[in-house]
Amino acid sequence: MTDAQHVRVPNSYAYDTTPEEHFNDAEFFLRPSDRADIEWLLSRDDPAAQNIPRLVEGILRYKMRMAGKAVGKGIDQIALPMKRITYAESNGPVQKGILTMSIVGRPGRIPVGSLLGATLLGMSRHQKEPLKKEDGSTVIVRVMKIESVEPA
Repeated sequence: MTDAQHVRVPNSYAYDTTPEEHFNDAEFFLRPSDRADIEWLLSRDDPAAQNIPRLVEGILRYKMRMAGKAVGKGIDQIALPMKRITYAESNGPVQKGILTMSIVGRPGRIPVGSLLGATLLGMSRHQKEPLKKEDGSTVIVRVMKIESVEPA
């Protein structure tokens, strides 16, 4: 019997370029400031930060390790904090919310410290990824639109 190795192929390419032009074949993209903010979020001493589910922490650490550097004009089409993300789960309705670098959810906000927020973080427009739900089921989440949000 042989050990089979599974290689994950990126679902889509950021910046809407052809694969030959794609920067380092990264599947997710983060700004350097996003990486620092995630580290800060995961290392906080307050009770809310200590209650981040291990799966969410694992997703965020994976993205910090594997993400390409988000720079240039294509950054507008990457799901990053303070962007309004329009998405759909499997065959569900289209939904939207502002991605925030936080743990606690509020109406109209998607905290990075949630399963949905951690999954969306760094994804590109039209990208699809599996999303583990609180009940243990898995759906596919698709990013449909990304818009910049003016600071309040």
